[in-house]
Amino acid sequence: MKAKVITFPVGLYQCNCSIVYCPESKEAILIDPGSEAETILKKINYQGLKIKAIIHTHAHLDHFGATHEVSESTDASVHLHKDDMPLWNIADLQAEMLGLPKCPHANVDHFIEDSQSFEFGEFKLEAIHTPGHSAGSTCFKIENSDEQLLFSGDTLFRRGVGRTDLPSGDSREIAKSIKEKLYKLDIDTTVIPGHGPNTVIGEEKRQNPYIKA
Repeated sequence: MKAKVITFPVGLYQCNCSIVYCPESKEAILIDPGSEAETILKKINYQGLKIKAIIHTHAHLDHFGATHEVSESTDASVHLHKDDMPLWNIADLQAEMLGLPKCPHANVDHFIEDSQSFEFGEFKLEAIHTPGHSAGSTCFKIENSDEQLLFSGDTLFRRGVGRTDLPSGDSREIAKSIKEKLYKLDIDTTVIPGHGPNTVIGEEKRQNPYIKA
């Protein structure tokens, strides 16, 4: 049995928001609700899903702008790596810098730990701390599905990598994270990035012009 994944772009910066769920139990994890809370909630309700947790790959506003509204509507807990709290706490400043509307500020209920698992039905998502795009950037992989998936946030894109010129970004750290953690995954792992089209780990190892394996 495969975990079901619904991924769709939201907001001005077209952040890829993902809903990952168990088709039997309807338990789900929501990843990066960056904007358009109404759209996100419609997709959740249409499938009859129970959101167990809202998790974030990092704390740039285009990845958490709808978190407050969605968490209020679903009663789901909010999770973020602690190293990105300084970014989370300047949401209003980020809105000004990025040209995004200010939004109600959500509280973080739990800090994400490296290798932590998020269970939903018969499946698990495992957190992989991958600093570089931001200090707390975190990727998530499905552990026990018969299909291997990685939600890479803004760490790894198709033939690209995340910016490192923003606060808490670090070019050496992102290269280390990708080489030592993401490129160690199975080459057939499908990568769902924070923006843009999907890719595959093996393709990035061979063809990514920024980080060579």
